Amino acid sequence: MLMENYFVNDDRDLLKIPPFRDAHIHFTVYGRPASAEQLLKIKDDCMKHGVFALTDMGHRSGIALEARKVLHGHMDVRSAVYAIYKKKSHGVFLGIGVTDKEEIKGSVKTIADAGADFIKVIASGIVCPKGGGLSTTVGFNLEELKIIADVSKERNLSFVCHANADNFIRNSVKAGALSIEHGFYISNETLHMMKEAGVSWTPTVTPLQSIKEHLESPERKYVEDITEQHLASINYAASIGVKLNVGTDCGSRGVYHGESFIEELQWFHKAGLSLKHILSAACMNDEEIEKGNYLLIKKDSIIKRTLEGVYFNGKQID
Repeated sequence: MLMENYFVNDDRDLLKIPPFRDAHIHFTVYGRPASAEQLLKIKDDCMKHGVFALTDMGHRSGIALEARKVLHGHMDVRSAVYAIYKKKSHGVFLGIGVTDKEEIKGSVKTIADAGADFIKVIASGIVCPKGGGLSTTVGFNLEELKIIADVSKERNLSFVCHANADNFIRNSVKAGALSIEHGFYISNETLHMMKEAGVSWTPTVTPLQSIKEHLESPERKYVEDITEQHLASINYAASIGVKLNVGTDCGSRGVYHGESFIEELQWFHKAGLSLKHILSAACMNDEEIEKGNYLLIKKDSIIKRTLEGVYFNGKQID
C-alpha cells in the first residue's frame, strides 16, 4: 500500500483508505460465546470503528459457524472454528485437546471438515504476570507441529500458531506456520527467521493491558516491562520487513470488539511505526475502495482516535 495514492484533498491531509481487518478476534463476549443479538452488536461495534473484516481464532463452541451466517454480506469473516491445544496446557476453552500423534491428525481433519479456513494451534501457554513467565511450559514440539503442517497441507489449509517464548515461536516457524499470534518474548534472531520464511506476526499488545488494573504493583510493573520489550520487538520487526498484522484478541474480558482495534493501532504508533507501516498492517485490500467500502482519516487519526468517515457500499455509517 502506498499512501500517496490515498490523499483526497489539496492540503494532502485527508486520506481515503481501505477498511480495517482485525487479524485476531474471538466471537465471544467476556470469554463466553456470543448470542445472535451479541453477534449483531459485534458487527455494529466493529463497523463503526472501521473494521469490516475479522479473522476468528476459534472457540470450543464453534460459534464462528453461526457468526458467518449472521454477518454474511456485512463482514468478511475467516475462521479457525476450533483451535487445537495440548491437553493439560492452555486452550481448553478454545477447541480440541489432543495428547498423541493420532489425535493430532484426527483433530486437524475434524476441524477441516467443520469448514475452517485455516488451522489454529495453541503452541504454548500465555503470559502470566504473577509467575513472571508463561502460564505453562507444556506445548507442541517441532515433530508434532510438522504433523499438523503435513495434515493441514493435505486439506489445502495453512496453519497459524499462538506462540509465546522464543523456543515455541522458533519451532512454529520451522514447522511452516503462516503467522505467529502474540509472540511475547521473541528474539531478534527469530524475527529474522520469520522474515526469511515469510511468516507474519500478529503481536496483540492490547489484551495484556486489560488485566493491569487488577494486578498488584510488582505484577503491574512486570506487564509494563514486558510491554516495552514487545514494542521494541515490533519496531525491529518492521525495520527488517517482517509482515505485521493488527489483531486485538477481542472477545476476552476487557477487550472490546471495534474499540480495541483503535487501541492496538495506538500501540503500533507507540512502537515507533510510521503511518504507512501501521496502515499496511491494518487495512484490507485496496479493491474494497472500488466497492464503496472505505475510511476517511486524517494523518493524526491514530493519535486522536478519530475517523472522519466510515463508508459501506458507498454510504456513510453513523
